[in-house]
Amino acid sequence: MEIEKIGGKEDFVRFLYCLAADCRRCGGEWANLSIPAFLEQMAGWIEDFSQSPMNDMDWEALDFKAFARMIYMGKIYE
Repeated sequence: MEIEKIGGKEDFVRFLYCLAADCRRCGGEWANLSIPAFLEQMAGWIEDFSQSPMNDMDWEALDFKAFARMIYMGKIYE
């Protein structure tokens, strides 16, 4: 699934399932296979890209509490 085609919750959930499946199938193509590495590199990308001249995101419009809750729930949800 292409990121540009995500238009709502259902698309985002489908994207997450596809991403997990891709990691299982093509783990050798992934730079970050552990959860700590994945989270650290996600944080690093946010820091770097938000300062980049190529930045095309409206950082003020994003709901960071919602993202944090979703990521955290991946830790404890069964």
